[in-house]
Amino acid sequence: MIIRLEERQAEMRWMVHLDAFCIGFRSAGEALSFTRTLQARIDAPHVWPQDVIARAQASQIVHAASR
Repeated sequence: MIIRLEERQAEMRWMVHLDAFCIGFRSAGEALSFTRTLQARIDAPHVWPQDVIARAQASQIVHAASR
């Protein structure tokens, strides 16, 4: 995901672009805080539920056996 900040002088707003989606903020501080929090959440470790892992492993075993 591309995260980009942009100042819009005419509107006196700051825009955070998340790929093609935009969110407007009243100040640079609000926009920067949002982007830092979002990036931290994206970068945080995520634990996969064990049933998802088990199904993925079972699927790989079935595909390998059918070759």
